[in-house]
This record gives sequence, C-alpha cells and structure tokens, in this order.
Amino acid sequence: MYEPFDAAEDLQDELKEEDDERVIADMSGLAPKRPILFPVFDAGRQMDAQKEQFRAKPQQPVDIDREGRLAALKGALGASLLIWLVYAAGFGIFIFVLTRLFKLL
Repeated sequence: MYEPFDAAEDLQDELKEEDDERVIADMSGLAPKRPILFPVFDAGRQMDAQKEQFRAKPQQPVDIDREGRLAALKGALGASLLIWLVYAAGFGIFIFVLTRLFKLL
C-alpha cells in the first residue's frame, strides 16, 4: 500500500548525522543584542555613541600654492588621458581584428 513519505524527518536525520557542532564564524558580537518583543528605546543612543567613537577625526587643511594646484591638476588630467588612450587603443585593435576576421569569412 501507499506510505506517505516524510521528507522533513529524513532531512533532519541526515543533518544530525552530518553536523559536528563546530562554529565556523561566530558573528554574535557584530550587532548589539536587542530584545524583539520588548525593544529597548535607548538602543539608538548606544548606536550614536558607537558612531562617535569611530567617527573620523577632522583633517588639517592643506596649504597649496598656485604652482602646486596646477601640478595636481595636470597630473589628474594626464592620468585620465592615458586611461582614455588605453581604452581607445584597445577598441581600435578590437575593430581591426574584427574587420580582418570578417574579410576572411
């Protein structure tokens, strides 16, 4: 006769056999523990205190003269132009290979 197949019990039996109860990565300390049913309303203040602790310290302004500012601008523009040339050369090689390939076919 027909016996109903209970896959959930078989799966639980397999999991119990394979589980050796080792902890691979304990992530319990990453977030503050808060009760779900009765929430604590000072949790926001605790999070603000943690953010204040890790907030970046203000940096000192850098005093750059006109030549230094122009040198930084030239360096940034030169780097962007070199990146553009690499992309343009790669695209040109790609188009050249495609035209040679389609001439053969």
